[in-house]
Amino acid sequence: MSQVLRIAAGLGALALAALTACPFPRATQRPMRSMQILAHAGERSDTVAILLQGHGDAPQRFIDHGFVALLEAAGVDVVLADAHSGYYADRTAEVRIYEDIVAPARAAGYARVWLVGISMGGMGALWTTSMHPGAVDGVVLLAPYLGRRRTLRAIEKAGVAAWQPPAEPGKWDQEIWRWLKQASVTQNPPIYLGFGVHDGDRGRTMLGQLLPREHVFTRPGGHDWQTWTELWHLMMPKVPWRGEDPGADGAGPVLRTADELCRDKGFDFAYDPAAVPKEASGELACGFGPGTDCVPETNDAYCDGVAMVACERGKLTATNCVQHCRTVGDPEGSPRDTGRCAIRKDEAACVCCDHGDPGCGL
Repeated sequence: MSQVLRIAAGLGALALAALTACPFPRATQRPMRSMQILAHAGERSDTVAILLQGHGDAPQRFIDHGFVALLEAAGVDVVLADAHSGYYADRTAEVRIYEDIVAPARAAGYARVWLVGISMGGMGALWTTSMHPGAVDGVVLLAPYLGRRRTLRAIEKAGVAAWQPPAEPGKWDQEIWRWLKQASVTQNPPIYLGFGVHDGDRGRTMLGQLLPREHVFTRPGGHDWQTWTELWHLMMPKVPWRGEDPGADGAGPVLRTADELCRDKGFDFAYDPAAVPKEASGELACGFGPGTDCVPETNDAYCDGVAMVACERGKLTATNCVQHCRTVGDPEGSPRDTGRCAIRKDEAACVCCDHGDPGCGL
């Protein structure tokens, strides 16, 4: 399944896991505070990296440890987002990161938007990327927080390649791993991972087993800035921040398949993969989901986690009900806080609700 299967009910429990060392998280602000640093004064780059700090850290640490300087040298603009623990405590991290940071970057005209997250910020990067297909072009993770011990133990026991999430929406970390398994197959978006071999979190090693070998970086060390800084120096030259230059030596061919062009835009497939054989030759109809041909057994819509899977234009597609309810809204067209896939009158449908409504547990 595609990247549209998203983090489901129970994500608010993250506050308990991420904030145990800080009983009084900072107050949140709307919009989230941020600072932009241009690689070249007075001139915006085509690419921006949004940096998300870990629990208890401040955005200034990215400057202090040379992260920003290396991005500037690569011609990448930087946004330091003050996505502190308070946003995770009140369950608004993903909304604020997207609405206040990512969406404005897209509106400003950046062709490529990357999220870079350390520890708790890594989880925030994954959360935001999974909830907004196509909004983020790549993710760089340093020692990301990936879930509760009980969930990680269950995945490790089954083997990360064999582990399958519950058929119904599960806890927030189960839903993160549902999405990670799908995104690692499609490599849409690409995920780069770095961590210290003495960090002690089994989740990072398991995620490394899912990703391409060249996307995983390790160094001796633990969960600290010295290790992360060493990793950053290793990873920076290997991440395709600004994409491939068609004029560069060894660059790939300009011709692209329709499916590739749709994936470039953040989708999973083209409805008619033979319709547009090269770039800039017409509009593409793109979709989310497997994109496989429908068969009689898949003609009826069904639920898979928080996604509604259905047959559309002869292709198997998937709709993220949480995102659908926030953007498209309920049957009357009114946006709602959240949503889920449910069976209504023997048919799968996105059911929308607002926080505080009876039975709205998402």
